[in-house]
Amino acid sequence: MLIGIIYFFVILVVISTGAIAGISGGVILRPVFDLIGYHDPLSIAFYMGVAVLTMAVSSTIKQIVMGTKINFSKVFALAAGSFTGGVIGQFIMDVILANVGGDVLQIIQGVLSIASLIFVLAFTRENVKKYDFKGTLWYVLTGLALGTFATVLAIGGGPINVIVFVVLFGITLKEATVYSITTIFFAQAARLSSMGVEHGFSTFDLSTLFFVIPAAIIGGVIGGRLNVLLPEASVMKVFKLVVSGTILLNIYNVTMMIL
Repeated sequence: MLIGIIYFFVILVVISTGAIAGISGGVILRPVFDLIGYHDPLSIAFYMGVAVLTMAVSSTIKQIVMGTKINFSKVFALAAGSFTGGVIGQFIMDVILANVGGDVLQIIQGVLSIASLIFVLAFTRENVKKYDFKGTLWYVLTGLALGTFATVLAIGGGPINVIVFVVLFGITLKEATVYSITTIFFAQAARLSSMGVEHGFSTFDLSTLFFVIPAAIIGGVIGGRLNVLLPEASVMKVFKLVVSGTILLNIYNVTMMIL
């Protein structure tokens, strides 16, 4: 019960903040759950996946209701790639977990998260070169790569998604957040499906979901509303703040696990 209450408030705050900038919250939740240290890596991946999937649904619905325009041809292309990437990523994660164990997997995930988030910050500069790739195939391949990478790291992948979309497709940050949430949704759906087939859901304490799901719904609605209302500059500030804080948290966790 106590851990459920803790998870509720952590998820509510993290998801609300993350959804503002198209960040699933998973990139923040995983190191926070690691810091709490109550569950093993597989259980953390499951609870985080449910939270992120729920957030993606509630945030997308809220943005559509508030008038956000979505190019559904791009959405479906990203969906095809990210769903496949989620299945591939879960398979890779299971192989790593079986061969090196949970502790080493957490260290690997932490180090890769730090490296990827530093990359993300480097590409938030205003003078970064942007491209304008077009065509369905580019969206499918991008979704595939992002879905795989995010699942291996046991994160939603939001910051990485957003920056990749901005750089590769030359779109605005706020537009990228919409497609980021889409990619996150399908990658996490595939990942949870793979976990159910591989491990079954009976191995997890499903009562914890009574705290996880409501927190993610409320957080997604709040974050989705703020994303629409806030100006682009404010969204970018939230984005940079969240990424910087997550880098520091990952560094602390990896250091403590190694020591």
